[in-house]
Amino acid sequence: PSAADRVRSGHIRNPIVREDVERVIGDPRIQRAFRFISEHEPDIQASQIRLTSVPAPPFGESERAGVFADELHRGGFRSVTDAIGNVIAPYEAFGCNPVVIAAHLDTVFPESTPLDLRRKDKTLLLPGISDNGCGIAALLWSMRAAKDAGLRFRRPVIAIGNVGEEGEGNLRGMRHLFNAPPWEGRECEFIAIDGGGLQRITHRALGSRRFRVRMAGPGGHSWADFGMPNPVHAIASAIHLFAGHGAGRRPGVSFNVGVVRGGISVNAIPSEASMEVDLRSTSLSNLDALDNQLKRALNEAVGVAGVECKVEIMGERPSGGTSADSTIVQAAMAITKRFGVEPQLDVGSTDANIPMSMGISAIAIGGGGTSGGVHTPEEWFDPTHRDLGLHRLIALIAILAGLA
Repeated sequence: PSAADRVRSGHIRNPIVREDVERVIGDPRIQRAFRFISEHEPDIQASQIRLTSVPAPPFGESERAGVFADELHRGGFRSVTDAIGNVIAPYEAFGCNPVVIAAHLDTVFPESTPLDLRRKDKTLLLPGISDNGCGIAALLWSMRAAKDAGLRFRRPVIAIGNVGEEGEGNLRGMRHLFNAPPWEGRECEFIAIDGGGLQRITHRALGSRRFRVRMAGPGGHSWADFGMPNPVHAIASAIHLFAGHGAGRRPGVSFNVGVVRGGISVNAIPSEASMEVDLRSTSLSNLDALDNQLKRALNEAVGVAGVECKVEIMGERPSGGTSADSTIVQAAMAITKRFGVEPQLDVGSTDANIPMSMGISAIAIGGGGTSGGVHTPEEWFDPTHRDLGLHRLIALIAILAGLA
């Protein structure tokens, strides 16, 4: 197989990492931490439900952040909250060149979303229960297990419940963290815990740009003013032009018109219409090409329809990547394989985008279990084998930070 195929299939090329994995997993303290996790699944699940049941839309995470801080305190950790709302807890002290583990506190769901837990056998159904209730719980309980087992690390370890990962949050928590890190310098190794699962190891950052497009005209009566510029028609024409001219034919790109609004009545020509557009690509050049193609489609639609157009950028996520040969990726792959699961290297848009774009070694992984319906009201999480996800996280921290 090619080198790329070996990477995708989880080929471990670093023998030192393999030896580290066996040494760490065989350590009696690590085994005590593993047992602590396996024995506390009911408590882990209770924390996950408690946190997920607190609304936390982007820019509205403060209540959930408070509950997260309380959970940290209950586990014996002191936390601080920074100027933007990130909850930060050092395992012992901040120091320099730490291993940083973060889980985002926010969800895609508006504050008004009903958060009523349902159960189907072992499965939990609740908006946000996986993304990122699972990640927050994994972070909390891996730290608690490490402390209970008496683990000491050679490098600082820092846990962060961060704000602003989803949607219009635009990674604001991570941007602030790396603009003004609470540890010495900026260097670190970074792990984002995002959602459930065990196979995925995201080591490449999917760049994105999000736009809100507003079109305006004079409006009028559907009969008496027929022929006047119609912003809804112009929006529809722009979508057709953009989607129909090969926007998604390049490899490693995607686009989505996720929201369209406009009009007040079936018999009134609207005076305004808007849409929200998401562009994504693994390469900056392809993202630029998508951006330019959208602008051309808008200009053509506006010219024909005779409406005014305003484009506002809602958010931009940088691209980047961590080498598959790096210690953090090789270690994550080796540990995953050690637990009998074939690792899958992945591309994604997560909090790890920010450190990756800065050349900092970073990955995103799941917190164990299985999940589905993410970003829908029917989101679900099955905690079966959740313990393996937390075991992996604890072992990965121990390898990166070093056991004292």
